[in-house]
Amino acid sequence: MNGDIPAVVELIYRAVVPGPNPDFWPEHLKGNPTLAHSMWTFYQGLKMGIQLGAACLEKT
Repeated sequence: MNGDIPAVVELIYRAVVPGPNPDFWPEHLKGNPTLAHSMWTFYQGLKMGIQLGAACLEKT
């Protein structure tokens, strides 16, 4: 991978991840908005990945 982010990833990110919102951040991270938003965004991605994985395992 050369470090380029595919256009589809940017489209999904902009559709799913809102701009920084301190209401979403834990109190202990509010003093560091860059870390707080990065961690919150990462956590949301993990949750989405788990949901997608679970959906793929469902029997129809």
